[in-house]
Amino acid sequence: MGVLALAACQPGGEQAPAAQPSAAPAPPVAPVAADGRDYAACADGNCEVQVSAGTRIALGGHGGADTLAVDAVEGRGIKYQRQGKRSGSGSLSTGCVARIWSTGGGSACSTTGEPPAIYPEDGILAMQVVGVDGGTAVLRLVAGKAGPPPTSLVIPMPSFTVPTP
Repeated sequence: MGVLALAACQPGGEQAPAAQPSAAPAPPVAPVAADGRDYAACADGNCEVQVSAGTRIALGGHGGADTLAVDAVEGRGIKYQRQGKRSGSGSLSTGCVARIWSTGGGSACSTTGEPPAIYPEDGILAMQVVGVDGGTAVLRLVAGKAGPPPTSLVIPMPSFTVPTP
């Protein structure tokens, strides 16, 4: 009794090459901050720095904030507090932009994965998390001139007169 051995053949009778194991995907590259950990570069409201929990950045009044403090780097973003004319806290993730000014703030996130563009606006500080690697994040800040925000962002306050008795 004979044994018949079959080999995988391509058309024309050639043997198919052995399957090669696929290479493992490369680990994600950690983002690099243009200004490293030079937080003094943020004094004019424009910088790209590496931050971690406990980082404090002096902002010189841009966006109505004197200081930005990073409370935590978690998941894809940061939790922060701002101190100044109007203090507050918030969180910011990659793919989103936060804009703060002396009388308020707001944020916008992309549905396409590409973060919204940020650009200098007088009286406004725009913030964007460029990337996160473990307990550190790269934070981009962009500001125009320090001072009041555009009038379109200022909530008008009614004037009151107190009648005299």
